[in-house]
Amino acid sequence: MNIKIPKEVERALNILHTNSFEAYIVGGCVRDSIMGKIPSDWDVATSAKPKEILLCFNGYRTIETGIKHGTVTVIINKMQIEITTYRIDGEYSDNRRPDNVSFTDTIEFDLKRRDFTINSLAYNKDGIIDLFGGLNDINNKIVKCVGDADERFNEDGLRILRALRFASVLNFHIEKNTRESIYRNKNLLTNISIERINIEFNKLLMGSNFQSILLEYKDLIDVFLPEIRELSNEELKYRLNVMKVLNSLTLRLSVLLHKINSTDGILMNLKYDNKTIKTVKILTENIDEKIHPDQVSIKRWLNKISYNNLNNLIKIKRALFDSEYEELTKSEIIMNEIIA
Repeated sequence: MNIKIPKEVERALNILHTNSFEAYIVGGCVRDSIMGKIPSDWDVATSAKPKEILLCFNGYRTIETGIKHGTVTVIINKMQIEITTYRIDGEYSDNRRPDNVSFTDTIEFDLKRRDFTINSLAYNKDGIIDLFGGLNDINNKIVKCVGDADERFNEDGLRILRALRFASVLNFHIEKNTRESIYRNKNLLTNISIERINIEFNKLLMGSNFQSILLEYKDLIDVFLPEIRELSNEELKYRLNVMKVLNSLTLRLSVLLHKINSTDGILMNLKYDNKTIKTVKILTENIDEKIHPDQVSIKRWLNKISYNNLNNLIKIKRALFDSEYEELTKSEIIMNEIIA
């Protein structure tokens, strides 16, 4: 197998190899490359200790923010590359971060501490290291924990939501033991900061497989979004079908939370930014209002909620209410004529 690595990352690997250290690209960039996607970032793992990494790259700009966990960010041609020493994680007393890490010169230990098999692959010009069947799981579209799932989730409760996010974004399904462990341990999410949950939940909502994941794991989503219980499975299924044709996070949230009490309260609790809260509030409050396709009515709407909001409201209503499709299309034409 041959992975095309950017020349900057290639240079980082070569510098480490020249200085007699092992070095591999690891994690998501290997997974994405195998799947034919372009990785958003490139992570390198090495047997070099943090001080040795700094010495190897003394001619380059480096950022030392993650150094106590073994990570040095090296900048080559304006590209940021995170280079991390192989490590073994200590106890996780807060279900989120290891209390301490110890460095090792064996990559096996480093790959063993990772969350899912699809993220535990390492690669350099000598080939791929796959200790946990990650290649097989990529081919079979499976999200599966490395080793014991209960242990992995107890180390970091956010991994529970990450499993759902990967299944949604990559269009994979979650392996049986991992799924059972997710349900056993779902309350670990209550220990995780809402900001972290928000990031994963948004990625999940924008994934191509979000419908089946939200339906199948509704009981897990209600740990941080208890209001989802107000929706019957039929109602949820209907909303998810509508959300599929709307390709922005704000519009998908508006349909999901429509007619649920205190939409803005929910979004504030989930630490959404003010702009998102304001927009979703306007949209959810007006979804059931009639839009008449005449100039006076449309001007009134534009004054009341602005062009962007009206444009989005028409998109949502058109997706939700088939019977209003023609009138809404006329309204859209009138709105654009007024703006022009």
